[in-house]
Order: sequence, then structure tokens, then C-alpha cells
Amino acid sequence: MSLLEIGTHIKNLRKAKHYSQNDLENYSGITKRTISKIENGFAEEVGIKKVEILLDILGYEFTLREKGRPRTLEELQDERKDS
Repeated sequence: MSLLEIGTHIKNLRKAKHYSQNDLENYSGITKRTISKIENGFAEEVGIKKVEILLDILGYEFTLREKGRPRTLEELQDERKDS
């Protein structure tokens, strides 16, 4: 998954929770400018800790899976919920 895709997921999760970027800034201590860069794929490098903090606030966490492996039924269902 690319940084742009991660950012898009974070943006969609934020909107689904009806949080503004200001809300995330207040909850996380991460500047609104950085959040915007992450969400819109303009951050060339993003600290994994910042992404972890944002995901935690949004009720999500990182998971790892083997590259190229087909998604599980659970992953497909989660993806469907997010869209």
C-alpha cells in the first residue's frame, strides 16, 4: 500500500467519524498541515508513529500481510465497510 493510499484511508475514516482535521490536530498533537499532507499524499515521508497515532484515534491499527497474497474474506468485508 502506498503512502497516498494510506492517506486516503485516513481521510475517509476521519470523515466517517465526522472529525475535522482540527479535531485530529487537537486529539493527536499533529499539526493540521501535516494531517492534510498525509491525507492528500503530499508528504514524501511520514513517520510511522504519526500514522499510528492517527489510526488509533480513528479506531484502527496497522496489520501486515504477505505481499501479493489474496485478501481474506475479513479484509474484503472491512474494505467494503470503509467505502
